[in-house]
Amino acid sequence: MEAQVAELFSFLSDSREDLRKLAAENCAGISKSTDLQPLFGLNDGAAVKKLMEMIGDHPVEFGNMSAAGPYLMTNTTTTQMIAHDAVTAMVNLSTNKDLIKHFNNDAFIASLVLSIIMPGSFLADLCCMLLNNLTKEEEIAVKLVPEVDEKEEEEKFKLRMNPSLLAERLADTSLTEGEKSESTSKKQRRRTPYLDNLLEVFVPVSETVPASSSSSEDVDEQPKAKPTYNFLAGVFANVSMAPGGAKALRSRSNVDNVIRLAKLLPFINHEGGWDSIRRGGCMSAVKNCCFDVQDETTGGLLLSAELNLVPYILLPLCGPNDFDDEDIDSLPEDLQLLEPTKTREPVVHFRLILVEVILLLTSSRPGRHHLRDLKVYNVVRALHLGEKDEEVIDRIERIVTMVMGEEEAENAAAATEVAVTKAKKKPAVMEVVDDDSDVEEGPVIEEIV
Repeated sequence: MEAQVAELFSFLSDSREDLRKLAAENCAGISKSTDLQPLFGLNDGAAVKKLMEMIGDHPVEFGNMSAAGPYLMTNTTTTQMIAHDAVTAMVNLSTNKDLIKHFNNDAFIASLVLSIIMPGSFLADLCCMLLNNLTKEEEIAVKLVPEVDEKEEEEKFKLRMNPSLLAERLADTSLTEGEKSESTSKKQRRRTPYLDNLLEVFVPVSETVPASSSSSEDVDEQPKAKPTYNFLAGVFANVSMAPGGAKALRSRSNVDNVIRLAKLLPFINHEGGWDSIRRGGCMSAVKNCCFDVQDETTGGLLLSAELNLVPYILLPLCGPNDFDDEDIDSLPEDLQLLEPTKTREPVVHFRLILVEVILLLTSSRPGRHHLRDLKVYNVVRALHLGEKDEEVIDRIERIVTMVMGEEEAENAAAATEVAVTKAKKKPAVMEVVDDDSDVEEGPVIEEIV
């Protein structure tokens, strides 16, 4: 069997397109077998590297790759299927811990990100799945973490709060032309990190699909499915556990100076119609970013009005008719006048993550004061009345102790982070189990962090 598989691998780099297609298709099939997966790692992962080169169905010179090299391809069904089958095989292989090391290549990660963010990429969702699996390895996750420059962060904050500052600087007659030119081109020269590129496609600009401009002859044609990018939520959760990852998410985007974490918050609410994969990954990333709340800078950002974190966390925990008229007026605006049809987060694991985020915020004195000001007690009290899960009930009772009793809170604050475990023990792993199914139905979620 080993000899037959080795012969199959040899056709992955054949000059004939039809043979490469058959080889990739068969590799996608046998990659589902845990018994055969180790064969892909023989000869220093030669077969894996061939599959990596097939994203664009042409060889990629790793370490010396042009910006668009791996994505450019001829627009034919054959080459698309070759690339699709190659990525499908890699998604399956990336669930094998012994094979992950072969994917740890800067140029390949760059090509993977590019295949995700390029408009119209038919590989986008599959590549999101693959990147999610790969970033559970810390050495790969850190490749997506941008460096955070404190001085640059201050400048981003000033520009975010007052964009006219740049115009005023350019209008300053005391500046030389060289200084003005440097000011205008600084943002253009600033490299956009992978993390910002991925966030830009993850956050939809509009939920509406533009009307087709095709002629009447094309009316019967089925529209192409748009990528969902849902599996990027798992990527962000994995990045939040890498060294510097949480700090990067709490920092500002190089694209629009918005706090990166703020871009994930709208996807927490179950009533927004978002996929559970997207919601679970975003919740885990938010939770992992709250472990340093006792740090003055971090705590100030997490409790800031700009981020508005707490209302986002509380909204899914609210049910219909939870509050009296007196309580409603004291709640954050986002929690007032909820619809009678409002439902509470139905997934127990998600409710646990949300209450653990609140519990983490209680580990600092400013956090406790902030939660009191927002009347968090009223929300968790109503949640407690209908909650049946023992773990969630335990976290709620801890929150009440921390928020309502300052003396007890001071004694318990040091133990809070120990009580709340990071969502990093088992990152989400995606596997394609049905090679004949479409991309939407193929993935099976082994676990949602």
